Amino acid sequence: MSQEKGRVTIPTDIDVIQETLDLSKRWGADAVRDCDGTDFPVELKDVGLKVYSTYYTTRKDNAWAKANPDEIQQMYVMTSFYTAAGEALRIRLMKGLYPDMLTPNSRDDIRRWWEVIDRTTGEVVPTADWTYDEEAGEVEIKSVPFHDYTVSFLAYIMWDPVHMYNAVVNEWKDVEHQITFDVRQPKTHEYTMKRLRKFIEEHPYVNVLRFTTFFHQFTLVFDELAREKYVDWYGYSASVSPYILEQFEKEAGYKFRPEFIIDQGYYNNQYRIPSKEYKDFQAFQRREVAKIAREMVDICHECGREAMMFLGDHWIGTEPFMDEFKTIGLDAVVGSVGNGATLRLISDIEGVKYTEGRLLPYFFP
Repeated sequence: MSQEKGRVTIPTDIDVIQETLDLSKRWGADAVRDCDGTDFPVELKDVGLKVYSTYYTTRKDNAWAKANPDEIQQMYVMTSFYTAAGEALRIRLMKGLYPDMLTPNSRDDIRRWWEVIDRTTGEVVPTADWTYDEEAGEVEIKSVPFHDYTVSFLAYIMWDPVHMYNAVVNEWKDVEHQITFDVRQPKTHEYTMKRLRKFIEEHPYVNVLRFTTFFHQFTLVFDELAREKYVDWYGYSASVSPYILEQFEKEAGYKFRPEFIIDQGYYNNQYRIPSKEYKDFQAFQRREVAKIAREMVDICHECGREAMMFLGDHWIGTEPFMDEFKTIGLDAVVGSVGNGATLRLISDIEGVKYTEGRLLPYFFP
């Protein structure tokens, strides 16, 4: 039997309503979705198309982030290598980084969560041998001449990397920087579940919540000119906070070191052999992320909605090829078809009812 309609989702915006209707008929589409940076047109609510809505668990609520600055998401960052010319060396933390994206976290105990390393010897510099000048944004180190040093520090994510990328690439002007808050932490966790229920109640026409994605962004850092400085689609360096790391320590039974994430500045990229500690941390994160993601999926199902995950953005801990993914209970996964390999990856995902491939180019305002 031939099928003339279905299995195609059309992106839309408030200024392309008629075009959306025309394309849906020509292509035989059965669904319509909003896009990042757009609003769903109310005129398309009741035209017989299944409605997908992008949903952000960690951003698009700056009022909450600003009211709870201690629960803004964080990431580990390492400075460049600096060579000491004498017995004192000053390193500016934010040199080479985009200032609007990150700000060093000095709210928590920096002597517990930061690390200064003599990279010539590989030894950790005692905390008594360095100080932080917050006004200057510099760490001063008692150094050995001609030795190389780095500082690894926690930084708050003050501009969500994906929102920043979209704003820079599409030249959005006068947009408020969306702050990334941490759904893993107690206040924000409780608030997030209420926020999700409220969204569903206020959008009765939405059939599918398309989570973009869940909680932790893959490693994406920009330089001072807003260019991509370091990108790792599988990177875990932006899934950290003292709250999370203390939980990890209790489970793992040993003390966490920033170097477990930093890895000499390689950030455990895919060309490195991961340490036992890094693999322990990844496994811990997957289990914890899956539990909270399951809470959100259960809310969707309780309210009669489907839950779909976008394969990318804040997807750390929800990798579909790991065992924990199947416990989340998602209905579907959608991912961008960059090439045949990504199409195969998407189509081979198990533990969901269906998968979707998003064709390029992206549609942005």
